[in-house]
Amino acid sequence: MELYKRDFFVARIRAGYIPVQIGKNRFVVHHPSLDVSLQAQEEYVKAYEFAVDEDLLTDQDILNFLITQGIWSEQKEKEYKEIVPKHIEYWKVELYKSVLKSKTRDTVRKYLETAKEEYVRLHNIRNHYNYTTVDGYANYVKNCFLISMCTFLNDELVDWTQYDLSLIMRYYHEELLGADDIRELARTSPWNTLWNVLKVGGNVFGENITSEQQALLSWSVMYDRIQESPDCPNDEVIQDDDMLDGWLLLQKQKREAEKNKQELESAVNSKIQNADEVFIPVETASDAQKIDLLNAPQINKIKQQRIQQVKKQGVVKQQEFKDVQQKRSMQMQQAFNKQMRRK
Repeated sequence: MELYKRDFFVARIRAGYIPVQIGKNRFVVHHPSLDVSLQAQEEYVKAYEFAVDEDLLTDQDILNFLITQGIWSEQKEKEYKEIVPKHIEYWKVELYKSVLKSKTRDTVRKYLETAKEEYVRLHNIRNHYNYTTVDGYANYVKNCFLISMCTFLNDELVDWTQYDLSLIMRYYHEELLGADDIRELARTSPWNTLWNVLKVGGNVFGENITSEQQALLSWSVMYDRIQESPDCPNDEVIQDDDMLDGWLLLQKQKREAEKNKQELESAVNSKIQNADEVFIPVETASDAQKIDLLNAPQINKIKQQRIQQVKKQGVVKQQEFKDVQQKRSMQMQQAFNKQMRRK
């Protein structure tokens, strides 16, 4: 984003309203007051209950419809909610790891973009009919109310008998900044310079902040914390959203692994902490995953080898596992070498 655009968006965000130009008319959509926000929520509740009484569709109804029409499937639902998001996270981590490998980085970025495009494709299919649902209808009523109560022309509330509310609402939502733009503003001038001054006062925008102001504040604080981290990545990583996301994901994994380790150590008897192998009964698959995170990669590899050996051979005694036999063979060889050195 060029500097003049960043200057404009920072000024607009600080002003707390969004100008909407339609023809010769400059409409101004202000952020709702607390009172108007409450009224909007009341409108949402009434619209939601009305939609339920009128038997409007639920999200589950939409899902069933998409599946019966062959547009969607349970597998696609899993891909949309679990598989593809995990792929995106995986490639972001790999992108960060390849920061010093330009060729690998280019390849990883292509895989990441493919995963993102697939997510958008699935999202558009899954949510195409959301406007017909109970929640979709209630949100539409709420947004119409907010626009009607917060839009001004020549410093006066718009006379909606003269202008198209839905058109102004559409233009307004098109003007709102996305997450990528907000992040760029947060880490670049002129905002990052202003932020260093404004945050000293502790009240940057006031109490009733807009969604864009809230997002900008959140990312500004996030970048501060990243800079203060003892493991702070270099500027190239910080300037690359996807690469920085990869770093953040790795930091999260490290924190979770350390937390799980501490929880496990407090739960395991001190007498068996130094044992080669410890069997810990768990109640759920999620608990088992937490245990796996504590294992070193080599240990998890051995675990998978044992599982495959059991699947292939059936019952396998402890001494018959390949890794146990290899370990004993190495111990015997070391003992033999030690004995030969004594001679």
